[in-house]
Amino acid sequence: MEKQRQPYRSLTCLLLCLVFLLASCGPASNQSGAATAPAAEQPTAAAPQATQPAPTAATAPTSAPAPTAAPPRATQPATPGEATAVATAAPEAQFIVPEKQSEALTPEALPGATFAKPDIEREVRQFFELVYQARTLERGGHFNVDALRQLVAGAYADYTIPLFEREVADAEAGKLLEARFSGLDVQLNEWKPAADGQSGVALVSVTRTRTTARTDQSEPPQTATYQFRVERRPSGTDGVAWVATDFLNPATNRWVSQPTSTADPQIAADMQGFFERFYAARTLKPGGKFDIDTTLQLTQLAYQDYTLPLLQRQQAEADAGKLTAVNYTDLKVQVLNYNPKATDHGGLATVQVTRTANVTRPSGDEPPQTATYRFRVHDHHDESGKTYWLAVDFFQPQAGRWVSEIAGMAVSVPSAGHG
Repeated sequence: MEKQRQPYRSLTCLLLCLVFLLASCGPASNQSGAATAPAAEQPTAAAPQATQPAPTAATAPTSAPAPTAAPPRATQPATPGEATAVATAAPEAQFIVPEKQSEALTPEALPGATFAKPDIEREVRQFFELVYQARTLERGGHFNVDALRQLVAGAYADYTIPLFEREVADAEAGKLLEARFSGLDVQLNEWKPAADGQSGVALVSVTRTRTTARTDQSEPPQTATYQFRVERRPSGTDGVAWVATDFLNPATNRWVSQPTSTADPQIAADMQGFFERFYAARTLKPGGKFDIDTTLQLTQLAYQDYTLPLLQRQQAEADAGKLTAVNYTDLKVQVLNYNPKATDHGGLATVQVTRTANVTRPSGDEPPQTATYRFRVHDHHDESGKTYWLAVDFFQPQAGRWVSEIAGMAVSVPSAGHG
């Protein structure tokens, strides 16, 4: 494996900024969609659950970024899943997630709607008109990517933004000349108001016909019906913001927010071996050092930007005699889902990892910290044909979001609690 750090194009979020790692890593070529039988909400046909971004083609780096200065410590709640005794351990540190070029966009208020006077059916129809306006490409024009980012959030943003970025890339490359939507029919299936009676969640069915003009292939008009979950939220003084947060993927007949287990034994074995090596590199023996070089080889993009400064901070504590040993036990690894076609140079797995961190300081042992975390891991195929896994994203439990989405946010991180 070549050990050379390379620059990467920053992701955007809405994810949601997370989510643009997939676009920046050179996604697989766009596929034509189904006609009357829907295969995916985006024009790609029967797209696998593509909720995750993936890194650009590159080999694993070896040089670590400069350590981030440690902000003052502050006491925060313990990581979910930790033993109750963890509350008596060393106080958690405040950490600023490294900045990215783009951040999530705040949903804009729906014109003509007021939060205090819900008109759900009208508002939902108006909302989806805006969604499909954002997905429309006029001949000779450009997609309004920011407009779509303001209308999606959560699991649906993770799913749809990378797919939409493929359309943007095709348009910029001159392959996609035009994309139009007609016959829009929006049906409110269910409305569940919150306790305030004004915010809430709606289940909506949308039928539309998509017509495109391309230079690389011919696509017939695609008519399909999809189901969405959308949320009604307050905006400003008395405005209303709607966002689509979930989508029933017809290719899997599951909501994209639902993790799906994989039965592929090879992927499961690969992930078990990967995280055994991963936590071995984060082990500190008395008088020794963390294996930061191996951590660099196993991480990339948003997760590397997040975890390396924290690991370097732990090393600084060890060098100063404030930290004696760290080891991990009771490792359990579960592959929640795997998309082998996330990019043209490898797939992407969402992996759930449970482990117990055992930390020793000169004053004695801290209470064991048992926690369950989620990672996004990319099986990268480099230009020489070599294949290796890279952890590219991490669901930060204190923030409740992927680190690719929270650039610049201050988050609390318990001892040994960043992965």
